[in-house]
Amino acid sequence: MSNLLQFGTAIREITPSYPVWLYGYADRDHRSDGVAEPIYLGCLAVRNGEHTVLIVTCDLVGVQSHVCDRLHALLERETGIGYPNVLLSCSHTHFAPALHSRGYRWPQLGIVDPDPRFVADFETKLVEVAQESLRNTRPGQLETARMRVPQVLFNRRTAKRDGSVQTNFMYPADLEEYALGPTDTELTAFRVTDETGVKAVLVNFGCHPVTGGESRECDHFRISADYVHYLRQTIANRYACPVFFALGAAGDAVPINRYQDCRQRIGSVVGNAVVLAERTYVAESCLDVRADYLAVDVRTIIETDPEAAETEYEQARTAFSAMLSDPDADPGSGAHRAAADAYNRKTIALLRSRLYSKNRYTVKVQFIKIAGTVWVGLPFEVLSEISIRIKKRFPNSMVVSCAGGYQGYLPLAYEYGRGGYEASERSTHFEPGTADRLLEAILGKLEEWEGK
Repeated sequence: MSNLLQFGTAIREITPSYPVWLYGYADRDHRSDGVAEPIYLGCLAVRNGEHTVLIVTCDLVGVQSHVCDRLHALLERETGIGYPNVLLSCSHTHFAPALHSRGYRWPQLGIVDPDPRFVADFETKLVEVAQESLRNTRPGQLETARMRVPQVLFNRRTAKRDGSVQTNFMYPADLEEYALGPTDTELTAFRVTDETGVKAVLVNFGCHPVTGGESRECDHFRISADYVHYLRQTIANRYACPVFFALGAAGDAVPINRYQDCRQRIGSVVGNAVVLAERTYVAESCLDVRADYLAVDVRTIIETDPEAAETEYEQARTAFSAMLSDPDADPGSGAHRAAADAYNRKTIALLRSRLYSKNRYTVKVQFIKIAGTVWVGLPFEVLSEISIRIKKRFPNSMVVSCAGGYQGYLPLAYEYGRGGYEASERSTHFEPGTADRLLEAILGKLEEWEGK
């Protein structure tokens, strides 16, 4: 075995040249009409002579588990490397197409399937980046730095004076009315270097990519990697190397400022934090590379019958469509709101029935160890407190959200009684207590690995 790990990289742009439905906001009523910032797919291969892992990063909102299973199988067939040695991580931008179906607010759209052209292009380029990164692996020194970047984000689950939670998607103007919750402000950066300089950088940070662009109205329908584009650009301008991004615990952590040039400013701040910390990087001497996972069986929060869900969805869709087409209907009436709510609830129930036909699911939590850091990949939008608790016990760990699946939010059990968007049936897929069970299992696994 070499006294250095081996690394290989590959990047492909995946920005479609045709209009697509963007995932992230259900109120969109037409396909994309331009590109604000391009979106990318990349792969970082890491070998130690005995084991190989592939870190795949992409500018998508998330990839649901059944699609991830297909992609893992594709990679194993084409490269010989499959799950759990492949970490499929999404940046969670809200301005990109998806690889799975989603429902929209307007019944004339209903549930929209992914564009088969985009799916085919993504799968082709996924195989390309994996194969290329494996072909060009070379010895390199891994360096790690950890720093705090608190000034760009806040916890949108703001507590009111009575202890309940109100989700403030924008930073509240009347902050004295609320108490801000915790955020994991730690940024973890990995650099691969050799005698010629920096060859690759990977950043893990937990801030929701929902900054928005220059024009709130126009950019709502334009493709973008959001602030992550400028984060990568800032680092690449300094080191002239591939830059990868893996989302941390950002389920409740959002940009403190939005719109106008905030994408650029936030991306620049986070990217420059990585660059300016160059004197604090620590060379890793450990050559450990390994992967594993744990599986936890859970119950859904919404109990559905697949056949009934299809019928009830069509009935609600028809009723709401009829109300929208009635010129005499009052959009502000209680009947209108009830029809809209029924359509929304039945859409969610139908999509959940397709994902979890027996109201059960096996959550897979992925563990990848590269040198001295254990990556914990979770198929959720993970709330900040979970990451904080994990790092408190195991400082050399880091959470990767929207990894190996995209199955809703992950709030701890006590959050359900407090309210707020992230702890509602609309947003979380599994019964209260699921996150607590997963956290206990994760801590147990990390303790087991620490002892090896």
